[in-house]
Amino acid sequence: MKIFWKLFISALALAYAIFNMMPLESIPFRSYIADQVTDNGEAFDKLLAEADLRVANYRDDSVPADAKSPTIYAAIKDIAAGKGNNAEPIDLQQKFFPDKKIVREPNIEKKNNMLMQEFLRRSQGKMKRGLDLQGGVAFTLRVNPEAADADKKALARAKTDEEREALKKEAEARAEEKLSQLDQAIEVMSQRVNAFGVSEPVIRPVGSDAIEIQLPGEDTANNPEAINALKKPAKLEFRMVHRYLVPAAGTKEGTIVSLRENPRETASPVAAYEVLYDEYVDKKTGEVSRSPIYVKKAPEATGAIVKHASPASSDGLSLFVNISFTSAGGKIFGDITQRIADIDNATGTDGKFAIVLDGKLMSAPKINTNAGGKKTGIYGGGAQITGNFDRKEATELANALNNPLEFPLELQDMTNVGASLAKDAQNQSINAAIVGIAATVVFMVVFYLWGGLVAVIGIVLNVVLLFGVLCALGSTITLPGIAALVLTIGMAVDSNILVFERIREELRAGKSMATAVQLGYNRAFITILDSQLTTFLVALVLIFLGTGSVRGFGYTLAIGIGTTMFSTLVFCRGLQELLVERGRLSNIFGIKLGGQFNFKFMNYWKASIAIVVLLFVISLTTVGIRGSDCLGKDFKGGESVTLKIVQDEAVQAKVGVGEIQAIAKTIGVPETTAIYQQRIGAEEKTLSVECSLTEDPSQGEFSNIDKVCAALLKAHPELFDGNAKSIDDIVVGKQAVGATVSGQLINTTIVSLIVALFGIAIYVALRFEIGFGIAAFLTTLHDIVIVTGVYLTCGGQLTASMIAALLMVAGYSINDTIVVFDRIREELALRPQLSLGDLINLAINNTLSRTMVTSVTTFLTALALAYFGAGDVAEYGKVFIWGVIIGTFSSVFIASPIFYWWHKGNRTAVEEGEKTYRHQWEAETVEEGGK
Repeated sequence: MKIFWKLFISALALAYAIFNMMPLESIPFRSYIADQVTDNGEAFDKLLAEADLRVANYRDDSVPADAKSPTIYAAIKDIAAGKGNNAEPIDLQQKFFPDKKIVREPNIEKKNNMLMQEFLRRSQGKMKRGLDLQGGVAFTLRVNPEAADADKKALARAKTDEEREALKKEAEARAEEKLSQLDQAIEVMSQRVNAFGVSEPVIRPVGSDAIEIQLPGEDTANNPEAINALKKPAKLEFRMVHRYLVPAAGTKEGTIVSLRENPRETASPVAAYEVLYDEYVDKKTGEVSRSPIYVKKAPEATGAIVKHASPASSDGLSLFVNISFTSAGGKIFGDITQRIADIDNATGTDGKFAIVLDGKLMSAPKINTNAGGKKTGIYGGGAQITGNFDRKEATELANALNNPLEFPLELQDMTNVGASLAKDAQNQSINAAIVGIAATVVFMVVFYLWGGLVAVIGIVLNVVLLFGVLCALGSTITLPGIAALVLTIGMAVDSNILVFERIREELRAGKSMATAVQLGYNRAFITILDSQLTTFLVALVLIFLGTGSVRGFGYTLAIGIGTTMFSTLVFCRGLQELLVERGRLSNIFGIKLGGQFNFKFMNYWKASIAIVVLLFVISLTTVGIRGSDCLGKDFKGGESVTLKIVQDEAVQAKVGVGEIQAIAKTIGVPETTAIYQQRIGAEEKTLSVECSLTEDPSQGEFSNIDKVCAALLKAHPELFDGNAKSIDDIVVGKQAVGATVSGQLINTTIVSLIVALFGIAIYVALRFEIGFGIAAFLTTLHDIVIVTGVYLTCGGQLTASMIAALLMVAGYSINDTIVVFDRIREELALRPQLSLGDLINLAINNTLSRTMVTSVTTFLTALALAYFGAGDVAEYGKVFIWGVIIGTFSSVFIASPIFYWWHKGNRTAVEEGEKTYRHQWEAETVEEGGK
């Protein structure tokens, strides 16, 4: 590729990334929509004033429900729907935004909803920050609250002990069923909220019958109605429509009657039918017509036959939901429609079947006639749900159908929550990230001079591209996520280092700078490709098998691999070639690590194994001694309290999150977090404090959180009412909170890692040779196990952030190992006279400079995060420090000896395996590289 095109394509990619990142910050919705008005400005000001009044009245129980709204967004929609003072619907686009041709929809209500959704989307910044940096909205959903209340009332009415005992047993059975429902609800909510794993929500059980969901950002706070899409059961049913009878106009929807299936035949069976209304919207006028039909109560099939649902459109305007069936479901659906078709063909009538979702009729299609004039069943394995949807509604419906609930959830409460990480801790961690990046930049420039400067510019492009793609996906940026990106930068320079070390080899061989640059990139390409493809394989496994944040990490890892290869092989190469061509790069490198290394690494395999065994024994012993103490609050759950506080912002600012955490630390209560929160539509703030679970039963329930409350009241009485004498005077409510890391997430993480390791082994065996595959598998497994054990031995705990850190360790480990293996394979073709042991030593020595430089850059970033960071960011750095040390050790002292032992030191066996597994194009590349 010509130099110009490399740099031109890089410029286009940069422009695309920056476009996806703008605007960085959100604009308050009230200000944004007011700025969009181009007509009837005074009328819109009056509408805004009315909306402000509706929001102010939201918590006033004396105000009718139709006269109040939780947010400005909801208030404007309510007024436009005819709930305002004039009680007439308003076409917002036509009256206030005539120049905004972003909606084509005749139905005024839907048109307004689509317009408001688009305005809300445009007002939000593309760089979404997580709960730790910005806060967001939290809401509590309760499972079957009526049953719990009924149990309490029945128990209160019981007159005898026998009655009470029987009621208790029934209540316990229902409680067990509720726990099962709670588990299912958490799993479904996780999929609905975080389908791609990049939203960074908090989803956990609260008490025995509720779920708390915390979402970052302001989208949900502005639009509380979005929660309805999350909590809907999505109970899908396929039912029969009565062929002969139609309800009278005006019949109340939901009316249930008993009807004969064929009134003309007295022997025809009787069944229960429900009156539902079929809606039709005229696309030209927007008029809605409704006609009642009788729909059989008992379904012929349910949503269990659905395999997948997705939104679709045939004309770009009308949206529907495509559903595909399971193999068994396709036959069931085909049989249902075949029965209708058979009667149609016999009687000449048109039978229908109803698609009912959560009790609402979505559509009532009939069977179409085929080319032969007959009707047949639909055995194609799919169907459509029509219902005058806009794109958002169709997408939400498809999401709900893909993750159905079997029961409804009730919204109990909704609050705005502040950032979960103290401001000083945020600044501390951001500074740590800056120090880590700066250390990498300085090291690269000092070590490689102009080459290092080119690499640094490539890193900047890499980061911008990565953020641009993440913003396009709607990813949420958290501090642990930033820490992962910083470590990615430390690892990303490895591709440049591989190239630079190859260029150095060519320069030592007497090549000109221009030739050395060309050959350096060409000969490093296969190594870069192999190392990145094996890591990409890990990413694919995490995407397809993982859930939640594990899947999100897979997406981020895959994107990072793509941006790294692009920035290195396209942009950096183009820039270096341009500088060489212009004569600006005559001396590309600075510090040199001496001459050719000649260490006998294979002589130390016994000592290496002894070290590994020792670390393994220490790790097992530590886990056995610490037991459940190895698990953090993310895995075990904790205790939560809501406190009444004074409404003085200066006092609240003084007693910040960091101060509360410091107080908890002094009394020995670990993992304490605090959030200032405010109910939607309310003025008063409360303080929510969480801490680790009280594990000693003798201390009593909620002992830890009581200690924190007492210490906080003693240290800062000004935060509470002056009459508060004990924690009972300030506590609104206490409850146990479940683990934020679900059992499903743990299981999918383990399964994903195992599958990824086997996938790496198979790939490396096919690309290299089976001995390489076995060694890669065992080495990566060794690194994950030993890093985990050493980190726990040093007092760490397993947390959600540590899962992500361990996944990064796996990626670093396999990348390091593949570089060495690739050089062993190359030396096999170039050095036929060497024994296998000497050849392995030579290959490790030839890559040692690269190994040391990559390890140092990654270690520096990890060290900066661990030393200067706070909270999860610091723990992330600590895990990765051990990952760098152990990963570097294993790639040199563990992976190659395993490969050597597999072949019992027999070089011939390796070469025979290579003939079997090596691809022709690769052999040609190696031969060319040896010329």
